[in-house]
Amino acid sequence: RMSGENPSGPDRPSSAERTVERTVESLARDWIELWQSELAAMAADRELREGWTQMLSLWAGAASSAVEAGMRMARHDGARGSSASHDAARAAPGAAAPDAGRDEIERLHRRIADLEARLAAMEERKPRPG
Repeated sequence: RMSGENPSGPDRPSSAERTVERTVESLARDWIELWQSELAAMAADRELREGWTQMLSLWAGAASSAVEAGMRMARHDGARGSSASHDAARAAPGAAAPDAGRDEIERLHRRIADLEARLAAMEERKPRPG
């Protein structure tokens, strides 16, 4: 018989292997029991439950807002017509410049000025009481 050969046969684990196997099983069982007791204690803790509930509510609100924003963007892209599909094929833009909204603000200022001019013209045409 060669040294290191398993005396109990080639297919049977050695005594040392069985001991290691039992130790690993015991550690796994202890680990599971530890976490079961920890989770049970966490479930019984009212403050912890309330904290998790609040955190999950915040996550749900954030997810809902993200979905709504995505739907608004999709409607906006759909209103732009065929250019939306072309834009979708491009890579996502980097971070917006600090003045990214300036063009939109300028457009709104021009629109307000146009509406004020139209209103003034309508008031000039209206007969004055008196």
